[in-house]
Amino acid sequence: MSILRFSLFTILLISCSQYRAFQKVSKSTDPDFQYEKAVYYFNNGEYNRSLELLENLLTIYKGTEKSEDIYYYYVYNNFYLKDYISTIFHADNFISNFVSSSRNEEIAFLSAFSHYIDTPRYSLDQKKTTNAIDALQNFIQSYPKSDSIKVATDYIISLNKRLQKKHFENAKQYFSTGKYKAAIHAIDYFLEDYPETDLREEISFIQVKSYFELGKNSIDEKKLQRIKEAIFACNNFLLAFADGPYNKEVIEINKKLKDIENGL
Repeated sequence: MSILRFSLFTILLISCSQYRAFQKVSKSTDPDFQYEKAVYYFNNGEYNRSLELLENLLTIYKGTEKSEDIYYYYVYNNFYLKDYISTIFHADNFISNFVSSSRNEEIAFLSAFSHYIDTPRYSLDQKKTTNAIDALQNFIQSYPKSDSIKVATDYIISLNKRLQKKHFENAKQYFSTGKYKAAIHAIDYFLEDYPETDLREEISFIQVKSYFELGKNSIDEKKLQRIKEAIFACNNFLLAFADGPYNKEVIEINKKLKDIENGL
């Protein structure tokens, strides 16, 4: 028998043996023994097996002192199995059921952290990101002296940057698809929501270009007013970002706008 075949055969034997051992535990009528093995499986990273045993034990030990320990491991098994929706549900339920538990701060942070991990990349719908920010802020308000406050705050900053990126890309998309009026309004909302953003100069430049394109492509009855608005936007930009990388382009746009205005 080759070494590879022998190794595979050995692995198969071990797997079968472990499966039979688990079946023996799961069919046991001794709940204390099952709990001991559930903790053993948890500590050895066998979270599916631990979860299966604990699920049955939650009913058996309901209303007893041991139920808190069982639910504690149950919550963490869901987390390590990357079932974050279940983790959030059971973590919040843990806090509701065991209001005096010394573990509530830990479990509350686990819930908030699960919200954070479950957020999508910036290009997708950001409802979960908003929910995660709310969950982290609630944790900070509920446990203001927690050692996890700084971490939670850093997560909120990170998620806010993701929301900024989402809104920034939406505004750019309006501009690139020729929806200049929508781009102008989207950028106004962006700057109102994120007044301290690092993207302020770049997005303001996109807004200037949106004003320019909207003005020069307007129908005659609206053109003069929109050209004046575009000139005003250029002047504001040049005042706000006097030495920025977009100055030459904005100055050139301003000159073109004034030429159009003079020709009307």
